[in-house]
This record gives sequence, C-alpha cells and structure tokens, in this order.
Amino acid sequence: MEGAALTLVLFGLLFATVLIGVPIAFALGIAAIVVGFVEWGPFSAFLLSSQVAGALSNQTLIALPFFMFMASVLARAGIADDLYAAMHLWMGALRGGLAVGTVLACAGIAAMSGVSAVGVMAMGRLALPAMLERGYDRGIALGVILAGGALGQLIPPSLIAIVYSGLAGVSIGKMFLAGVGPGLLLTALFCVYVLVRAGLDPRLAPALPKAERAKVGRRERLVATLRVVPAIVVVLAVLGSMFAGLASPTEAAAMGAATSLLVAALQRRLRIGDLATMALETGRQTAMVMWIAINALLFVAVYSGTGGETFIRGLVEGLDLPPTAVVLVIMAIVFALGFVMDPIGILFLTMPIFIPIVTAIGFDPILFGGLVILNLEMAYLTPPFGYNLFYLKSVAPPSVTLADLYRAAPAFVALQALGLAICWLVPEIVTGLPEAVLGR
Repeated sequence: MEGAALTLVLFGLLFATVLIGVPIAFALGIAAIVVGFVEWGPFSAFLLSSQVAGALSNQTLIALPFFMFMASVLARAGIADDLYAAMHLWMGALRGGLAVGTVLACAGIAAMSGVSAVGVMAMGRLALPAMLERGYDRGIALGVILAGGALGQLIPPSLIAIVYSGLAGVSIGKMFLAGVGPGLLLTALFCVYVLVRAGLDPRLAPALPKAERAKVGRRERLVATLRVVPAIVVVLAVLGSMFAGLASPTEAAAMGAATSLLVAALQRRLRIGDLATMALETGRQTAMVMWIAINALLFVAVYSGTGGETFIRGLVEGLDLPPTAVVLVIMAIVFALGFVMDPIGILFLTMPIFIPIVTAIGFDPILFGGLVILNLEMAYLTPPFGYNLFYLKSVAPPSVTLADLYRAAPAFVALQALGLAICWLVPEIVTGLPEAVLGR
C-alpha cells in the first residue's frame, strides 16, 4: 500500500472506530492490528508484541503513577481548598479579585499535582459557587476555572512533559523548567484579561462587598495564609529535591507522593479507607495512560513500518518550507487533533513521527516540546471534547449547562493561543530557564 493510500486507510479506520464509540486507546489498537495483518499477515503479531514490550519497559513513565497518586491525595485532603481560601481572602477586595484568586489557586494546584482535573474540580466546587453568588459574569467565572485548571498540564510537574520527554529522549528536568516561563505567562494573561474586563465593566466581576470584607480580620487572614504552608512543602519536596540534585525525576515523584501523604496524615484529613480508594484511582488512571501508550505505539509502528513515516517526511521535504513553517504546519495538525483526541494520545500518536522531522531541520527539541505542550493545553478547553469542559460540568451547579461552558471557552483558548504566539516569537521564555539551570 502506498503512503498516501496507507495514510487514508489507517487514519480513516481510526476515526471511523472512534465515531462509533470505541475509546481512543482501543481504536488505535484496532486500526493498527487490522492494517498490520493486511500488510504483514500473521507475522504482524510478533512485530506488534515487541512494541508492547518496549512500551512497558519505558523508564520515564514510572513517574506517572506517583504524580497521579499525589494528585489524588491533594484532592481528598483538602489542601487545594486551603489554597483557594487564602486567595479568596487576599484577592476578594479587587474587582475581578475572586477570578484572579481562582487562577492563582489553580497555578498553585498545578505546581503540586501535574494534572488539570484536580484544579478544575476543586475550583468548580469551591470558587464557582462563590463567584456566581456574587454576580460574576458566567463566562468569566467558568473560563478562569477551565483555563486555570489547564495550567496543570504546563506548570511542573506536568504529566504531559513527562510523556514528551520519554518520546523525545530529552531531560525531564529540562522539560519541567521549560514549562515555568510559559506557565507564568499564561497565568499573567488570564489575570490581566479578568482585571481589564472588570475595570471596563465592574458588573462583570464585582469586588466583595465592604460588609463582607469587614468580617475578616488580620487573624483570619494570617490563619488562612499559614494553611498554604503544606502546599509549599509538597512543591518543594518535588521540584526542590529534583533541581537541587538530591533526587532524579522519578525519585522526586515518589518523594512528592510520600510528602503529600505525610502532610495529609499530620493534618488528620485522611482515613485508612481512603488509601485503598486513592490507590484504585491511581491504578485506573495509570492503566488508561498505559493503554493509550501501548496502542498508540502499535499504531505508529504499523504506520512507520509500512512506509508512512517516509511518506510524511517526503511530503514535508517536498513542500520546501523553512524550519519555522514546518513547525507551524505540525502545530496546526496537533491543534486540529485536539478537537477530537486526548492530549496524551496525540503525543503518543504524533511525536514518534514528528520528532525525527523536527530534529532533522535543526529545531530545538526543548523549544518544540514547550510549544507542543502549550498547544495541547488548548485541547483541554476546546469544544466539543475538551476534558476540562466535562470535569467542570461534573461538579458545577445544575444551572450551568454544557452550552455555557462551550461559550466560556473560546476567549481563554484565544489567550492560550496568544501565549503560544508570544513563546514562539520570544523562545527564551521556554528555553531560558532550562539553559540557565541545567545548561545546554
């Protein structure tokens, strides 16, 4: 089968399988097995099984269950609740202050968990009712939670950065550091957007009433601030130990999981029965990622083994584009896939094909990874299948509809696109910190 026909058949079978309701992880495997058998016959079973063995021996992925367990502990122990309570007290006096506090709380949760679900569901339960009760515009209230939660995929310890580093063969530490600058940039863009809109029209995001602010004294503010200390301890346990050279990324992940468990136990916020629940949640999430990884690698193995990668590379080289234009085309493909696919699935599916192309044209893989992760962050908000839309819907008040969430997302997707463009034009935002701390 020629490259163009193979691409059409393989991807056509994939999307047809997804459209009939098969989960993306298994749709990838079905497409790979069917086309592999047609091309190679029974011998394909041996070839594909070797890919499974390779996926299961990927050392980089060992860190994933530790971070997932840590996120589960943080969600159940109420550490995210304490972070929002402090932001609520300190930022509430500003127009748009609750929304800004929500973004900052999400950034803090991102630095502890590495996933978007914790921030979205915690703020959907805590911040959304508080903002709606005080007359906040629904689009702003929903949008800051959707976008703020997505920071978990960018700010270290990012699970997407872990997956990308394993696929690209680059340092996890560098990829973590590459997410700091863009994470701070997006946090600032979201906050400025809210403050500008609230300044132009105070009715969209009013400040807390004076009577409500008067009830909170210095002691309450101090107590709320001190409750943030456990969150700082967890962040230092993970990032501090790794960047200080005391632990490898996988060891730092294990240290973060143990520290979060210890902090929660000292605060008496967990019961013995919660351990089994958290372990089960971690097992399910890890299994989901591994199924995606295995089947995506099968898909890529079939596509590459039958000449698909050569076809794609020839197609790109035939366009005779400069390196930046090649990367722009790749970004457009990744963004388009984000409408219908899981970001981790997109990484496993596309990076084995695109990373050799990017390396061949001399584009920095750290910068490329930072741009890809920024791109994939938009996928968490993009209708119709953005994960954060459904995470927030699951905890939002009944009055919030999916249509409300779809209307709230575009403005913040545009802000994320602006952040991506700024990082493209000023690459030092992505690469400066990794080079300064860990060298080239």
